[in-house]
Amino acid sequence: YRLAPRWMAFFYDVFGLLASFFLVFVFIYGRMVKPIPAVALVSHLTLSFFFILGMRLLLKVYNLILRYGSPKSFLRLFLVDLVGCGLYLVVCCFLPRFYSVPLWPSILYVGIVMVISQISRLLYCVLFKIAQRDTGFGHFTGKLVRFFAMVDPHEEQEGKVLSFEEWIGKAKDYGVGPINEVQRVARQFQITGDVTDIIPINKGYINRTYHICTLSVHNHVHHYTLQRINTNVFPDVDSLMANYELVTKHLHDKMLLPGHTEQGSVQRLKMTKDGKPYFRDDSGSWRMMSHFTEVYGMDIPDSPETFYYAGQSFGTFVKCMADVPIDQIHEVIPNFHNTYSRYLALEEAISKDSVHRLKDVWEEVEFIRARKDRFHIISDALESGKIPTRICHNDCSLNNILFSEKTHLPVAIIDLDTVMPSTPLYDYGDSMRIGTNTAKDDEKDLNKVSCDLNLYKQYARGYLEACGDMLTKEELELLPFASMIITSEDGIRFLADYLNGDTYYNVFYPTQNLDRARTQLKLVEDMEKKENRIRAILKSIYSELHLDADPFRLKW
Repeated sequence: YRLAPRWMAFFYDVFGLLASFFLVFVFIYGRMVKPIPAVALVSHLTLSFFFILGMRLLLKVYNLILRYGSPKSFLRLFLVDLVGCGLYLVVCCFLPRFYSVPLWPSILYVGIVMVISQISRLLYCVLFKIAQRDTGFGHFTGKLVRFFAMVDPHEEQEGKVLSFEEWIGKAKDYGVGPINEVQRVARQFQITGDVTDIIPINKGYINRTYHICTLSVHNHVHHYTLQRINTNVFPDVDSLMANYELVTKHLHDKMLLPGHTEQGSVQRLKMTKDGKPYFRDDSGSWRMMSHFTEVYGMDIPDSPETFYYAGQSFGTFVKCMADVPIDQIHEVIPNFHNTYSRYLALEEAISKDSVHRLKDVWEEVEFIRARKDRFHIISDALESGKIPTRICHNDCSLNNILFSEKTHLPVAIIDLDTVMPSTPLYDYGDSMRIGTNTAKDDEKDLNKVSCDLNLYKQYARGYLEACGDMLTKEELELLPFASMIITSEDGIRFLADYLNGDTYYNVFYPTQNLDRARTQLKLVEDMEKKENRIRAILKSIYSELHLDADPFRLKW
């Protein structure tokens, strides 16, 4: 969301150049000496605009609109104009005789232009200061500044430019108040330069996320990610951020994905101005992180190769976290991937039916109840110690991997809120749930929903190549069930949230959670039909990688 309408300053400069040109060449020289031919007028006007405005644009003078009043902005404008005006005067000396006029009108013209430019900026600064006074004249001046410069004189930052919606008194709201509220929060962190852009990122179900752009005094653009933490989901923000700080530091030092940049393969936290990992006030709890540029994400794999690299990336993640002591990571959401616990929560939502939606979902409820005895297979093995507890991502959606726009290789893994003690089986199943689905996660036409076995094979190969050697025989033999259990779990969670009135996930239309639930349950049904083929795929990969396990041993 752009905050700096630099076109306004450009428009005023164009008007200033035109006024200065006609004053000198038409009214002073044209009347005092002799009229200038139209073709010569057009030539001089074109050349002056090309060199003077061209240099201002090329050397980014208009980026300084956010810092009018800074001595550097006046000096920079003066030096840029000196270059542009000098080039214009040099070219004037070599114009053909027919187009030429004496040099003194051109010198007078560029002198007036440079003076007007400096005075106009200085006048803006003076008016801005007057407008901040609590007097009748100050209020009047404030209205002038607001209208002609699109600036709120009562902002802390001298150059804070209003958006068009703010200018007309209708600021947009992205769920956390006006956009200038987001800008105010961003300035609480240790960022470089002035905020110039705030772009809402409408991805993710939990937190509100914004891409923040700033401009430094040297005209360098810096990028940050700002998030308002959903404290309904993460009430213990201190524990959440302690996890985040530990995990990002550990992975920054250890994990590098194939497409990594100099930033590493994980976002880094930006501390607040008082050195804390997050900022809290009446608007909520906020954190700032580094932002990867020239990257893209996707919800569904665009090729089997992409999904192979996704498996390799998440497999690398769990292996890199293996040497972090379990007791150093807080469990910010207890029983997050305990599928049977999720089923019990659904039964509670069914019994309450708090928003009277149960009548529309009986078919989905019966489908889930028919499979309830299978939901505890992995959680029982974890609780009994048959499989080890490991630190896992716990939200291995494909869109939590960023890919390079240049190489199309994975650059980074993001969204680390749910990094907690768990089992890689859940991570693996979650990736298969999303990546192998031939439809989007809220698809209304369930005939489009199925499990793509070629994609399944590619992800399994990449994942097991990265971390298969650290998995136990028991984990490997439970792997065929992982995708069916975790897909069931997400269907249960979406359905429960729909019955509870959409209190957990972000929704963009009233029945979106129900559509999400139906998609997941349809995918479970298709995976069950393809169970033996899934086991055969895994058996082949185990054999190739010399992994000692039989995926056909346990029954579903």
